[in-house]
Amino acid sequence: MHLSTRAVVALSLACCIVAVSACGSSSTATGSTATAANATNAAVPTSQAASPTSAPAAGGGTHQFKATLTVTGAVKKTVDFTQPLTALPPCATLAQTGFSGTWSIPQPNSSDFKLNWNVDGYKGPGTYADASAYDNSVEFDGANGEEFDQVDASVLSVTINADGSGTATFQKLQDQMMDKSVNGTETWTCS
Repeated sequence: MHLSTRAVVALSLACCIVAVSACGSSSTATGSTATAANATNAAVPTSQAASPTSAPAAGGGTHQFKATLTVTGAVKKTVDFTQPLTALPPCATLAQTGFSGTWSIPQPNSSDFKLNWNVDGYKGPGTYADASAYDNSVEFDGANGEEFDQVDASVLSVTINADGSGTATFQKLQDQMMDKSVNGTETWTCS
């Protein structure tokens, strides 16, 4: 297992959110940690973001992604999941700003079926099809320990709508150890 830049950034974000949550509330450390974990999975900033924007204020409301991830090829599985966004701004605001210039695809809360995907240099709603927007951030982990990564032959596209909903499609994510690949689609709503 390697410690990627994304993991370091996610841990840093979690610490910041816990600190901010502790400043303005009387919630327990357990509640703050859960909020930080939820925010970490939603829109994780990276230090490589092309357009630095200030981090949006905490949302305060209850909103969430509802998503479906379908994978075919060497791994075949579909999962429906919900990801809380209580520490982030409302859906329409999040769609406009991302989080510090980054948008992260919703992630299923599963240790054996996970898609990590960040759009760096996020500039608001639209389609991001240029692989350079992902800076080698696309990774899918399967139930049997497979790790499928973005390669030169991968075809990737993310569309974010003004209401925070969207679609991400990928083709030819590669597990080079086993010479296998996967394709897939994730769709989500934000409400």
